Order: sequence, then C-alpha cells, then structure tokens
Amino acid sequence: MSTREVHVRKIDLNQGELREFEDEVAVDEAVCIFINDEYFTTLISSPTMVREMAVGHLIGEGVIKSFDEVVSLDVGPLKVYVELHNELDLSLFTKNRISLITTACGPPSAPLTAKQLDAMKVKSEISIEAKSIWNMIAELNRRGEVYRKTGGTHSAMICSLSGEELAFAEDVGRHNAVDKVIGKAVLDGTDLERCVLLCSGRQSSDIVLKAARSGIPVTASVTAPLESSIRIAQATGVTMVCFVRGRRMNVYTHDYRIKL
Repeated sequence: MSTREVHVRKIDLNQGELREFEDEVAVDEAVCIFINDEYFTTLISSPTMVREMAVGHLIGEGVIKSFDEVVSLDVGPLKVYVELHNELDLSLFTKNRISLITTACGPPSAPLTAKQLDAMKVKSEISIEAKSIWNMIAELNRRGEVYRKTGGTHSAMICSLSGEELAFAEDVGRHNAVDKVIGKAVLDGTDLERCVLLCSGRQSSDIVLKAARSGIPVTASVTAPLESSIRIAQATGVTMVCFVRGRRMNVYTHDYRIKL
C-alpha cells in the first residue's frame, strides 16, 4: 500500500475549532540495492514498482547502459538483489559522492567533465507540438491519485510522441518516480529516444542526467528549472520545458524540437 490512515487533530485558528479525524498519508520505506552481492545504495521510496525503480535507477545513474547487462534481479522485503554479467567496481560510482547538502534531494556527486557530458549527448531529432506537451502534463496531473489524497508524492510519466502513456508512477521522491517510469519503459522494450519524460517536480540537474543517460530527448515539468539543470540539458542535448501550466510553457534548451 502506498497510503496509510493516521489519526489527526486539526486546529483551525480562524474558527477557534479543534477537530479529530482519520487522514491518509503517503507511505515511505527504505529499499536497499545490492549489486553482485555488494551493497550499492538505499532509496527512500513508496513501496510500489520496486523492480522498475531499481532498473531505472541503475540506468539513470549510469551503472548500466542496458537491461541486457542484467543476469537476474530479485526483489525481496526492502531489498533488491541485482546480478550483472560483468564484475563492477562500485567504488567508481560511490567514491565521487560527497558530503554536501544540495537542492537536488538525490545522492550528490562530483561534477561531471565536459567529455563525460558529451559522451551521453542525446542526438534524437524528433519534434513534438507544444499542445501535445500541454496535454501530457494535464494527464500527468489527472493521474496523481495518491497526491490528491495525501499531498505527499511526486508524479512522473513517459509518453510516446503521439501522446500515448507508456509508464506512470507516483513516489514520495521525485527521483524515484522518474526511476520507476524509466525502468518500466526499459523493461517493456520502449524506444526512449522517441519519448517525452513528464515530471511534477522541479527540474534539477540530476533529473536531466537521468533523461540523458536513458536517451530521452525531451523533458517537461509543471514547475521550475534550476540553473544547473539548464546547463546540463544544454550540454547533453536534452530539450527542457518547464512551467507547463495555464496553456503556457517555457522552453529553456534545444527548442528546435518543440513546434507551435
């Protein structure tokens, strides 16, 4: 279950009233990921689509490039065990994580070099109408059932260029929601180079990096970008659209893909 009922005392200072009732809150749990029997990371997430989240996280963080690299993936209570075909030095991915409080809400890491960013450049030449982006975001907002109940989750969705919903997820973490939809799309064999990633949360650089590593050419969000995400999107060839609301939107990078 992704929600749970709790007892609440509501104080209304305007009316001078106190009321007791049962309310729904979003559930979060710690999920540990092990790769080749070695601990890799822990994600605080909603307890749904755990398999998809693990696959999306490994691709979005650059641990694997394709699900073909996975021998087996077993989901247990609060744990995911991944076996890869090749040996992997996990220190290459964990040693760069630095002790720093950031605005990203994800695992902070050392800055990427220009060569690393260029290596993940998205070269897809797709184009999409702005109205289609707006319709996709409207559907993303409509699908956010847990958010409407609790106010405590983010949503992400992957759509085809024609607007078909290919994957949807809600999670207490915006990164997890993105990992889940990427993982679902990968497991379904979706060509991500012809897709759009929709998000309810702000566009930070790590969200853009997940899109770039997955080959997704366009991301769109209800809310704002960060300056770092604009730089990363520009460098990796990702078209980033934000503030999709009220039949308006801002295109920050590679605007040739968005048609009026």
